[in-house]
Amino acid sequence: MPRTNDDPRAMRSRAAALAAATELLVEGGPENVTHATVAGRAGIGRATVYRHWPNQQTLLIDALASDVRPLLTFDDTPVRDQLVNQLEQMIQRLNQPSAVSVLATVIQRAERDKDAQRIREEVFGRPDEDFARALAAAVEHGELRTGVQEHATDLIARIVGPLLFQRFLLGVHLEKDLVVSLVDAALAPWLPNA
Repeated sequence: MPRTNDDPRAMRSRAAALAAATELLVEGGPENVTHATVAGRAGIGRATVYRHWPNQQTLLIDALASDVRPLLTFDDTPVRDQLVNQLEQMIQRLNQPSAVSVLATVIQRAERDKDAQRIREEVFGRPDEDFARALAAAVEHGELRTGVQEHATDLIARIVGPLLFQRFLLGVHLEKDLVVSLVDAALAPWLPNA
């Protein structure tokens, strides 16, 4: 009798394989995630891994997706504080070599793979839309001047772009002072007294 997706044994083997695939991805990059290495790490048969993921691409995509969360989310609290707090959390994650490897793989594969594009969208989301709403709330609260929300994409690029450039291309260990200076420089022209 064929097992269904809610078979507890199948669910356990899938979870073990996915955890192993994620560990292997973090440790050695995408080329380290094969059916054989996942099976060995998870302590399950290679055929079991193939039943869950018929090819390496689907296995890798699920491993990449297992730790996906948006880089930035916004609410109605002061926008500068939100940016500084969230970006400080983001740089803590980016300072881990494993995060750089995973994000670089997602970005690279998203150029030609729809599943990787979906993961990229989940990670990077549409921060400009959420950020525009947060900026509109900041205008209503008197934190920033009217019109700032129309520049949400540019502001995100001015803040996050240098962080990603320094970490991904230069290999710099990111510091909190850099976050504060980038946020303050991007918002300065929009302060009420500017």
